[in-house]
Amino acid sequence: MNMSAEKIKKQAQAAVDDASTSARDELEALKNQLEHFLSAHVVPPLSDAANAAVSNAREIAEHQKASVATSVSAKPFLSIAISFVAGFVVGRLSR
Repeated sequence: MNMSAEKIKKQAQAAVDDASTSARDELEALKNQLEHFLSAHVVPPLSDAANAAVSNAREIAEHQKASVATSVSAKPFLSIAISFVAGFVVGRLSR
């Protein structure tokens, strides 16, 4: 009777070990599939979107730079006066 209980215990332990190994293998396979999916389907579009956003930001900055340059050259004295007033206000506020 004692041998039978020991045999059942060993069989149960073997079954638990097999199930644990199987679960680990399945989790590893799932992890690999997820990594492949992310690298193939998620990262490239995000990278493209980031590149497009940077490109758009550069275009907007260049456009604003050109716009300011045009405004300053059209009315240089007004631009100097605005700069003076802004500098004066910032100087007063920083004390």
